Amino acid sequence: MLSLTKKDSAPATSDPALEEGGHRPHGRQELTTTNILAVIVAGLGSFTFGYANNATAGSFAQTTFIAKFLSGSNADSVICGIIGGFLGGGYIGAIIQAPISNRWGRKAATGTGAVLVMISAALDAGAVDIAMFAVFRMTCGIGAGMLLANCPVYMSEIAPPHLRGMLVGNHAISIVWAYVISSCIALGFHFIEESYQWRMQFVVLTFVAMLLVASLFLLPESPRWLCEQERYDDAWKILKNLNKTTADPEAVTAAAEMAQIRAQIIEERTLPRGYVYIFKTPHLRHRAFCGILTWIMGQSTGMLVIANLTPTLFATLGYGTVLQLALAIVWCVCAMIGCYINAAIMDRVGRVKLLVFGGYLCTATMICEAVLQKYYLDGHNKSGVNGAVAMYFLFGVFYGSTVDCAAYVYIAEIWPTHLRSYGVTIGLTSFFALALAFTTPASAGFSAIGWKYYFPMIATCICSTTAIAFVCPETAGLTLEEINRKFGDNVALELNTAEAVAQAMMKGGAMHFENAQARDPDEYPLEEKTN
Repeated sequence: MLSLTKKDSAPATSDPALEEGGHRPHGRQELTTTNILAVIVAGLGSFTFGYANNATAGSFAQTTFIAKFLSGSNADSVICGIIGGFLGGGYIGAIIQAPISNRWGRKAATGTGAVLVMISAALDAGAVDIAMFAVFRMTCGIGAGMLLANCPVYMSEIAPPHLRGMLVGNHAISIVWAYVISSCIALGFHFIEESYQWRMQFVVLTFVAMLLVASLFLLPESPRWLCEQERYDDAWKILKNLNKTTADPEAVTAAAEMAQIRAQIIEERTLPRGYVYIFKTPHLRHRAFCGILTWIMGQSTGMLVIANLTPTLFATLGYGTVLQLALAIVWCVCAMIGCYINAAIMDRVGRVKLLVFGGYLCTATMICEAVLQKYYLDGHNKSGVNGAVAMYFLFGVFYGSTVDCAAYVYIAEIWPTHLRSYGVTIGLTSFFALALAFTTPASAGFSAIGWKYYFPMIATCICSTTAIAFVCPETAGLTLEEINRKFGDNVALELNTAEAVAQAMMKGGAMHFENAQARDPDEYPLEEKTN
């Protein structure tokens, strides 16, 4: 048995990397094909959310949808109701995924959301009136909200620390890919001159959700969740398979992470859970405010307003139906390019720097958009209209390359394992709350006050971005366990110590957890006793 004292487990002061963040560059895992494939397959959940969210954007411009649901004088109210129902459902879904994820696992939460989306999309495809369509659109939102909240949790728990930003950034990339494909399909269906034209978008969404359900049989469960259930052998097999490389065939580095995960979860096992505990505890309340601020800023940029109403917004600038749908595709491609940039630079630049820079940059772009629409929205100056369109495209690139990926990564990684689903829920309830505040009334708002509708969002974005700069600590490059230090928590086992512990536990490629370190129970009262 390996015995470690408190002195032994302290970070070595001779290692600058440990002094700054508690991790050592030479201990980093290499990126593996298995890890990439797992995150990409998991990204199908993110894709399903994106497609579900964007499914109506093209429908609002399709002639058969307009004839069936938007032909009355209350068209703006109907659009607001459809969008609000989906976002309200998403708010509910983000909340209920946490107990499902904690009790039955990350895959179970994704599967539940996928089934809800699949059933509700099929019923939307067969809707006979607006009431039926709106009800099942809200049900679809519940499932989509579960996927939006749970997918970054899962991805963050299977990604290696130094590439977590890039891999978890696949969540946002998959969402934007869904926007692109949904917009392309909406344009293609525009040329179907049949009454079922608008229904096809929801048939495709049903198929996408079915693929997600099938893909769950290929995905491993989160090793951190398995450790919470004391299924250490199962967790080790998955972690080893995800991170074993030719340079490290025995997965020694992954073993160190396994030892660290186990130690941290053991220390957290007796701690309370739930939202009341989070808001009563200072260091957890700090995390909650970081997550809330992140998505107050993200939504107040106006991103979801534009994503849901791109064809409608282009219509106000004087473009016909085909160009509305085509320009919506171009806008989504710009956002996707930005997301790839974000994922590539996030681990080097850092999450918080990107969020702050992005918040101010998006604000400046929206100010330009508002000014251009004030003077040129009537179409008397073609150059002015083109400038307004260009601002939309620039906004897509700016938002994607700074905020989109980083926000999802950040709100997932700042939480300890036993509270991660709750914490992501807190962050994404602000996502949906601000979406309800800004996106639901957007169609009516633009009709009533035009370009002035941007300024409540602009003011909120400036304030929240400034707050992020002062409140949110940087987390890039740290293991999920080491991030605890950034919020004043104890790290149960430092990574350099974890390597020594792992060596004691590794025998013939297997992990022997009975050989884990024994520590003084008076110094570490929350640690479980080992033989």
